[in-house]
Amino acid sequence: MVKVVVAGEAGTSVKESQAWFRITEAEIVGVADSLSSLREILQGTEVDIVDIGSLTDSADPWVTLATQAGKHILCAEGSVLGREGISLCDQHDIMLQFTNTLRFAPEYEQAHEQIKNGAIGKAGVIRIRRGAPASSQNADKCIFQVLGMREFDWLRWTFGEVERVMAREVKHTNEPGKIVHYALVMLRMANGAIAHVELSWAEGTEHTSFELTGDQGMIAHDSRESTPIRWSRGEQFLSTTFQGMDLMQRQREHFIRCVQKQEGSRLHSRDLLAALDIASAARESVRTGQPVKLMHGGDEG
Repeated sequence: MVKVVVAGEAGTSVKESQAWFRITEAEIVGVADSLSSLREILQGTEVDIVDIGSLTDSADPWVTLATQAGKHILCAEGSVLGREGISLCDQHDIMLQFTNTLRFAPEYEQAHEQIKNGAIGKAGVIRIRRGAPASSQNADKCIFQVLGMREFDWLRWTFGEVERVMAREVKHTNEPGKIVHYALVMLRMANGAIAHVELSWAEGTEHTSFELTGDQGMIAHDSRESTPIRWSRGEQFLSTTFQGMDLMQRQREHFIRCVQKQEGSRLHSRDLLAALDIASAARESVRTGQPVKLMHGGDEG
């Protein structure tokens, strides 16, 4: 039985707690809504995992505190986490994963497997899109890091290293006073494929889509459609649906097995660093108007 502390600002960790309650191999031993309460729990309670929920500010102090206490860490998607916090986990041999990574999303996991098995042949043009509602809370946030990290990580995992980054963005305030933010990131992969990543804080609801083309086929997905994933090869057209798959629960069950050394981690801190560097390169490209050369190591398996 692994012992878990759910941490984060008050009222932001309900989904995390619900996911842990569904896992029989885990026990929630504390809920921390401040750094001081997390410190108190870590000092007086046996803990294996700290699950950090959404935060308004940087997650670095929370990650640093958990790392110094020797606890493995799950950190909410879109968290603002710098290189220092990620590197610190690596130095102390602490497992760190962002939650809701696309490596555990059924549609993206299936597409990854199909591509690795040669379903589309040699990859050509890759189009990925993530949209979310506009919000004044996003005014000072980096769209490439908060909204794009999962896509950047999945692209590396599936297609290999990124060689060059070019990005453009548009930001303005609409009539209700919300920040409308759109960005396009173009990635040249080391294998020659070109990836177009669209990120938008201007949508009515959150949605994702991808279209992955190669010289022998195509795989497509749109979260707004009833059939989650479609792929074609020649004249053959196939579709797949997924039933009863809970992304939050699946990743946490995997994380438990990693902590117990029953299997290897699917996502490593060096992969988070690589995704973070792609986001930083996109921001630099916007600033200079020029492409940024980039090449990183990590886990592509």
